[in-house]
Amino acid sequence: RAVFDSSIPKMMAPLDPLQRAQYADLMTYLPGDILTKVDRASMANSLELRAPMLDVDFFNWSFALPPSAKITRQGGGKAILKTAMEPYLPSDLLYRPKQGFTVPLARWLRGPLREQLLAMAASPHLRDSGMIDMDAVDAMAKAHLGGLRDHSKALWLVWVFDAFLRRNAAF
Repeated sequence: RAVFDSSIPKMMAPLDPLQRAQYADLMTYLPGDILTKVDRASMANSLELRAPMLDVDFFNWSFALPPSAKITRQGGGKAILKTAMEPYLPSDLLYRPKQGFTVPLARWLRGPLREQLLAMAASPHLRDSGMIDMDAVDAMAKAHLGGLRDHSKALWLVWVFDAFLRRNAAF
């Protein structure tokens, strides 16, 4: 049995505001983003992966818990799980802020993508578009490569725009 069963909406009415948010995540964000990425990454590496928190019985039990069991005193999620783990894990680990899985873009642009970054900063497609201040891009690239500033996010946006222009140059 899958959590994404069509009978779930009938079983869960009426929903409190937290349950509504969890249900929206369950029906959109999990299958459309998180689980899709996990599935692709595991298959690409020949790994068999399970999501035990999505077991139907466990899900139904946890979904029915009151909000006080789901949200910690500090305002974070997974309260019941964190409380259960307190005897086994240090508090600073259990209650630390969330950390995302970000791509080390700043490091890549200074390392293996350095030459491509320099080429992008001199791109004729960007220059000819008339939409980009090439002097500003060049200055950001030099400051980034020199370790003076982290311009990776802005440079990445320009990089993607340059790729778009190159791809659509023939049209």
